Amino acid sequence: MKILLDYNRTIFDPETDMLYPGVFDILRRLSVRHELFLISRDEPSRKKRMEELDIRQYFQKILFVKEKSKQIFSEITDAAKDVIVVGDSIGDEIKIGNQLGFITVWLKKGMFATAIPKDADEVAKFELSDINELEKIISFYEK
Repeated sequence: MKILLDYNRTIFDPETDMLYPGVFDILRRLSVRHELFLISRDEPSRKKRMEELDIRQYFQKILFVKEKSKQIFSEITDAAKDVIVVGDSIGDEIKIGNQLGFITVWLKKGMFATAIPKDADEVAKFELSDINELEKIISFYEK
């Protein structure tokens, strides 16, 4: 299975400038069983900070983009169908994931936690308030 994770406010807390508690362990465990991908907006200092956090080894590919799109999500996952998209923005990661027929997980944290879906494409299949709950959802889809 391929798991596409958003960076900011999904695994990384910009308020503390650190990964959310438990993220290292989750990435370590998931990377053994699944192909992990990371996507982030290309903003100043993010690449450097990500290197400092020493998480690159867990990901098959890390992509920094100007804007997230269906094309980019398809390319990064090689148009696979067994993909889980995890993000904090229903207007970005969740919407794109749903449009591509992926399993979507909305991490309701930070500034987008109270967002209200504008249409069915922005409704995630699953909602979490803590990234540490992610493995329970993934276990439903493991073969």
